[in-house]
Amino acid sequence: MARKHLNITTATGCSLLLLAGLSTACLDAEGGRDGNVWGGEDELPEPDDELPEPDGLPPTSPIYGGTDVATCGWPTTVSLGGSCSGTLVHERVVVYAAHCGSDYDSVRLGESVYSGNGGRSVPTERCAIYPGGGPGEGDDFAYCVLAEAVDDVPLVPILMGCEADEYLRAGQEVTVVGFGNADTGPYGVKREVVTQINSITAKGEAHVGGGGKDSCQGDSGGPVFVQTDDGSWRVFGITSYGGACGGGGYYSMMHNGMAWFESQTGYDLTPCHDADGTWNPGPDCSSFPLSPGDGTGTWASGCSGGAATGYGAACGAPYADDGGGDDGGGDGGGGDGGGGDPGVCPGCDRYAGTLSGSGDADYQPDGTYYYAASGEHRGYLSGPAGTDFDLRLWKWNGSGWSTVGSSLSTSSDEEIVVQGSAGYYAWKIESYSGSGQYELQLDLP
Repeated sequence: MARKHLNITTATGCSLLLLAGLSTACLDAEGGRDGNVWGGEDELPEPDDELPEPDGLPPTSPIYGGTDVATCGWPTTVSLGGSCSGTLVHERVVVYAAHCGSDYDSVRLGESVYSGNGGRSVPTERCAIYPGGGPGEGDDFAYCVLAEAVDDVPLVPILMGCEADEYLRAGQEVTVVGFGNADTGPYGVKREVVTQINSITAKGEAHVGGGGKDSCQGDSGGPVFVQTDDGSWRVFGITSYGGACGGGGYYSMMHNGMAWFESQTGYDLTPCHDADGTWNPGPDCSSFPLSPGDGTGTWASGCSGGAATGYGAACGAPYADDGGGDDGGGDGGGGDGGGGDPGVCPGCDRYAGTLSGSGDADYQPDGTYYYAASGEHRGYLSGPAGTDFDLRLWKWNGSGWSTVGSSLSTSSDEEIVVQGSAGYYAWKIESYSGSGQYELQLDLP
């Protein structure tokens, strides 16, 4: 059955909700560049108990193996008419499922389908469904163009090109989000559940979930997210149909309908790719959120300001700003950027060290961590010619250190710029190959 909720009133007493448990894991990078999640160990101490803990951690009430989201968590997941879910993929465009229909005069942003619980409604200009599209054929596609831009929500880019080839595979961990039914709690609350891809069907659908972790009625049209190796996120799924809730379901995939979405809406929905998946980054191929599920800001002031990447370089060279060539991948937008200019950082604090060879690592500043208020963290690494040193910025997540920015080029000149929330941070310098002295210049909030 299609996962659309057809009768939504508080009198229904639906035990709804769905989605997902909090996902804090980062996937290991390829080519031996692992270590995106680190549990403490001996090299770097845990933050002192008496110091304030990092903010923004979501609540942990379980349903279908998942949780309610934090305020401003997964802010691009929207409600359509209280009966379906959708995804804001552009300031003016929401993508959802054809079987939900097209009769929507507004979409609702927030943590509830009901007004008065925070969030806000945004009017639509027009909505349309894919001709003949629906559950079972991999083309359960629809969109709404909004009458006004939503410019205070960090957009998660659509999974395209080489990244779709890499991450759309059996066993891949994913996060499903929506407002639908759950085994506990009221209908109409945004929830998330962490599960996995089981298979990709011949029709181009993803079969996701099971074992009590699943979407349900009311989640139709909503997103499935995947975290990439550099810690940033992509969206790919459109909740379509399934059997009994908890047993897994089928999801159409956004990239398969991209040519239609872009031609019909008139907007470029893929800032790093062409509609066919060809790598073609533009100036908006940057600033992808690293922790969209944690929640940053408020709906009144804008759900923005969390840690983000620099220019993306996942499937090729990053966007060349002002004809100046590679910007170095910023804070690791594609995970393998690098190439910053550490000589241009007047006023930065400078730290030096020596790496003995492949796998050797240092932590800065001075072998430990620091506490910072919200703001911009900038790091510039310069190493010896002919070596390959990598740079990561770590943040304490309450139980371990996880990457919030990385620059992993094949040289030893790396640059990271991250807009981070308040918390504990540390910089890791690691030799992928070679040995010698390095200099790290830091400008911290």
